Amino acid sequence: MNYQPKGGMCATCTHAHRNCSHLPFITMPVIKVDGQTVIVRCTDFQRRPQ
Repeated sequence: MNYQPKGGMCATCTHAHRNCSHLPFITMPVIKVDGQTVIVRCTDFQRRPQ
């Protein structure tokens, strides 16, 4: 299984330009399973100020 954060969250996160591959995505809450890909809610997400 491949675990990846929800893309929309990444786009609006203060850490958008950081390499987040070290985060434990396998332990994060699952949003959707699509074949071999598990979309998760990133627990390190911080909304970028508008």
